[in-house]
Amino acid sequence: MRNLMEKAAELKNNADSEIREIQSSKDLTEVAKAKRIAEIRTTTNAKITAYQAEHYESKTAMRDDLHHRLFGLGFPFGASAADKQSAKLNYRDALFRADTITDENAALRMLGRAQMTGDKELAKAIASVSYEKGWDKVLNDFASQSEAIRSNLQELNDFEHNLGNAQIRITESMSFAQLPESPQEQRARMSGTLSQPTGAEVITRL
Repeated sequence: MRNLMEKAAELKNNADSEIREIQSSKDLTEVAKAKRIAEIRTTTNAKITAYQAEHYESKTAMRDDLHHRLFGLGFPFGASAADKQSAKLNYRDALFRADTITDENAALRMLGRAQMTGDKELAKAIASVSYEKGWDKVLNDFASQSEAIRSNLQELNDFEHNLGNAQIRITESMSFAQLPESPQEQRARMSGTLSQPTGAEVITRL
């Protein structure tokens, strides 16, 4: 799938071209121009809104997937329903225990015991809480278990950093900006000769 910001940009470029063509037409009245431009703008903006929603839903899903890979439950092939239910209950209890930890040193001690006893659910629960609280020492200890964990943690950190990147947020805002009302529309609307397309009409054109 192409980048949704690129698709939104292409959509706006095409709409701008159509609008310029209408504006330069010698065969259309000003009211006719305003109505056609309004239809293009309304339909284009609806599509941009849909792309924007899909873009942010995709980012949320990606973050959730990274978080699950690091801190979620995984079941071995062939695990029975009873084994899965037991692991879920253990993980729930582990999260309750991890939530009671008040400082990073205590989290390090509990993580050490969990690793020593092979309690994977508790280790993941402690790491999850530590990630939320920014306890880097605990996370580094947790990540030292394997290259896969280190890689996933780095990917999640990079992803979170990009989420807060001001330049990326500005780019997203510009990419999904709505097409503004044209001068023809403004004049027609103020004169009472332009009615906006209804929601049903926009959906039909989509």
